Amino acid sequence: MRETVTAKPVQTATLPWWKSWGPGAIVAACIIGPGTVTTVSVAGAELGFQVAWILVLACLVGYFIQRPVINWTVATGTSVLEGIRDEVSVFWSKAIFFGLWLGALAFQAGNFIGASMAMNLLFPSIPMLAWVSLLSVMAMSIAWFGVYKVLENINRIVMVMLVLTFCLTALVALPGAGSTVSQGFTFSIPQGNILIILALVATILVPNTLVALSGFTKNKYRDSAYSKEQVRKLSFNDLKINFTLLALISIAILLSSATAFYGSGQTIASAGDMAVQLTPILGSFATIFFAVGLWTAGFSSGLFNLTVQPMLFGHAFKRSEDPSAKVNRIILIVTGMIRLPSFGCSAVHQLNSLYLQAINGLLLPILTVVLFILTNKKDRMGQFKNTATSNIINVLIIGLVTILAVQVFVDFF
Repeated sequence: MRETVTAKPVQTATLPWWKSWGPGAIVAACIIGPGTVTTVSVAGAELGFQVAWILVLACLVGYFIQRPVINWTVATGTSVLEGIRDEVSVFWSKAIFFGLWLGALAFQAGNFIGASMAMNLLFPSIPMLAWVSLLSVMAMSIAWFGVYKVLENINRIVMVMLVLTFCLTALVALPGAGSTVSQGFTFSIPQGNILIILALVATILVPNTLVALSGFTKNKYRDSAYSKEQVRKLSFNDLKINFTLLALISIAILLSSATAFYGSGQTIASAGDMAVQLTPILGSFATIFFAVGLWTAGFSSGLFNLTVQPMLFGHAFKRSEDPSAKVNRIILIVTGMIRLPSFGCSAVHQLNSLYLQAINGLLLPILTVVLFILTNKKDRMGQFKNTATSNIINVLIIGLVTILAVQVFVDFF
């Protein structure tokens, strides 16, 4: 039986921007994880600031790739994964869930190891294993109760911290970055570095954020008195705010790395390396700011992966979304504990997820094509059905992510 949204009519009013800030913050905080910090740092050190325009383009594509997600959720009152289950097939909803879950597991070790590396830089007397254990328990405790409002407020704070820490690092680097900044928007592609370019795009276009944003938007406005049009407007504002912040944070990381390392002959294997190597170049304050940002990025991404899996399982399998349900508790525990054997591996090896970021792009074409099909169903979308302009944009995006996936396939296999 299909779910529908019943909304009480309300008078149109001017809605403050912070009323809309929520689901997008959770998604954006997930995107800026240790893998993203590493990828952008490596790109800055190897290619300089000349790839800044690629990050801006990736964030712009990220915004437009999420708009159909919001349209579907507002129009139908169901998540994208529920739409795949009901309109395509249960097989595909389950297959996509397992694909996304395995992808999340691949990054989960890097999330908490990245956060632990940052804490170890700030408090070196405490072993990293202790930090890994403490941060894992903290994240699982928050996810165990699964209260959406708590998760939303935590990620609002996370986004503010990420902006402050990474932008303060960039400000420290700014006095020596005059010529570097001028290179950022020359719209040139460095030759021989296609893998890093693909990774920069893939690091912003994370597949599980498509289905997650849909679920979080549904939860936020489940009992809302706002009209569908108001919910749509609020959700688009949320998306604009967070992808703008995402671009700002990414460019700040790129600027710091490019100013400190580009052309110096030094190499960066991880974001942890960058935090350490910033000290002699930009001073201890830059290192502290960067380390706090790295901790925030790792913890928020780890928390996201723990919190979202039970919700997505419920959508894919038509089971309860209640986080206290037995099966959802099991999924949470498995997601949280399966990474433990990897803690004994090299932290740099675990965190250097440049290749994992690129491989993750293979899942994007499937989701974008399915979204295109769903959001063109007149019987489900009604007035929110894709316009001709939206379809053109979506076809271009499908083409982009397909090229990304093909290139990844060629490079790796």
